[in-house]
Amino acid sequence: MRFGRILLAILSATALAGAAALPARAAAQAAGDTVTVKDGVLRGTVNADERLFLGIPYAAPPTGDRRFRPPQPAAPWQGVRDATKEGSLCPQIGLGSEDCLVLNVYTPPEAESKNLPVMVYLPGGAYVTGWGSGYDPTPLVTKGKVIAVTVNYRLGPLGFMALPALAGESGTTGNYGLLDQQAALRWVRDNIGAFGGDARNVTLFGESAGGNSVCMQLQSPGAAGLFHKAISQSGACGTTLGPVPAATAYATSTAFARKLGCTDPATMPACLRGKPAGDLSVTAGELFGSFGPSPLSWTPVIDGHVIKEPTLEALASGHYNKVPLISGSNKDEGRLFTALNYHLSKFRHATADDLKAEVRFRAGDDAAQQVLDAYPPASADNADLAVSSLTTDTLFACPALATNQSVAANPGQKLYAYEFADPKPPMVDFDPLMPLGAYHSADIFYLFKGLNGIPPIPGLDTAQQQLSDKMIAYWTTFAKTGDPNGPTTPSWPAFTASSPQVQRLSREGTAPFTTFATDHKCRLWIH
Repeated sequence: MRFGRILLAILSATALAGAAALPARAAAQAAGDTVTVKDGVLRGTVNADERLFLGIPYAAPPTGDRRFRPPQPAAPWQGVRDATKEGSLCPQIGLGSEDCLVLNVYTPPEAESKNLPVMVYLPGGAYVTGWGSGYDPTPLVTKGKVIAVTVNYRLGPLGFMALPALAGESGTTGNYGLLDQQAALRWVRDNIGAFGGDARNVTLFGESAGGNSVCMQLQSPGAAGLFHKAISQSGACGTTLGPVPAATAYATSTAFARKLGCTDPATMPACLRGKPAGDLSVTAGELFGSFGPSPLSWTPVIDGHVIKEPTLEALASGHYNKVPLISGSNKDEGRLFTALNYHLSKFRHATADDLKAEVRFRAGDDAAQQVLDAYPPASADNADLAVSSLTTDTLFACPALATNQSVAANPGQKLYAYEFADPKPPMVDFDPLMPLGAYHSADIFYLFKGLNGIPPIPGLDTAQQQLSDKMIAYWTTFAKTGDPNGPTTPSWPAFTASSPQVQRLSREGTAPFTTFATDHKCRLWIH
């Protein structure tokens, strides 16, 4: 399957389109456009809706000998630093540079002394693409009266290279992207008060690989105390996106190094540090695998230091940073991947034979017939919806349920589960026979102004805007209090072991339901 190459191509196109759109963001300078942080003075942009401070370094550029090492402190600067322009993307799909460890701060106007809640967003992109400034949190900031921070972190082999020789250097290997996220959180702790934020009230949230990163930080000892609430959106925690065993990561990284001509295990780090970042980025795109149980070359690693055990084990045993949590997924996550993997890659529908291959890949030969009986194809020539449901259930819905069940086993844990289920969010359907439904990442358009500089196409209609307002209220109320419930939104009950209620978020209604496990056939996938 060529899902990876096609997805990367699409993301490349949106990246270029987003970059082209960036200059339109500029606005006149005004009072309140300067802030003094520990490293120096920043000048940002003030407009009627918010203040923006962009491209702020939170760590030193991970170049030269700093490549494949934990992030180091950023250097202070003299004078006033321009914070009106986005920083570089971290290297990905032929774009960006290693001087990329920057973050962006968005505040309501005149927020300096308000001690506002802080929401730190980790972008998704399968750990090989994504950047903070691609997500415009203006709706959260202006409607929810919070301060939002979006973060770049190292990706692909530059962020997740795992080799025994690297572990010998710093005690950790393969989790440099996660360590970047922790460095950004430390920067927020030390500096967000200058922007009017409350360093004691930080919510960490993210979608897809960003949502998975939230789970990684929940279980990482190094993140303890750096955030106080968490939201994981479509995080696939404990499955496809990692963490993987060290041996698996070592094998992937060693094969990658050999492909670049670095063949001696003892000198692999030095050899790889001598390669141009662009070479590593492009090769990572070439190695991006098929979308299956272990499709991704670059994921977090169980290294015994940053990540000590598999996610679900850590959550169930209480070995995690216990903070209030929102966790959920989208109803039709898999439809986007079916469209990419078949309609756009092979220019045809998924067939019954494709479905059988997918089932054997995910369930094994012994359970294949039982699973096939649960996911019947529409016809021999069109199994699109069956393949999509299989992907949704195995890679997103049931892992989300398993995550919630593991967390709910801990006494006193505040947990709220959701399913985003708007049947027709912004997107042009690839095939009229398979509407995309509530596809993977569709929820982003209901919380942010756009994705990679591109607004929702078509825009939200009246009912969808009302849903967006509810979701923004839920997310930002949770950031303030640890409970999403407020005076203007429908009641959202907690998810508990005895009452596993999931909040459905849809233009057709927002209310709890209890059939999530049955709807997604989780008896086949959670044992």
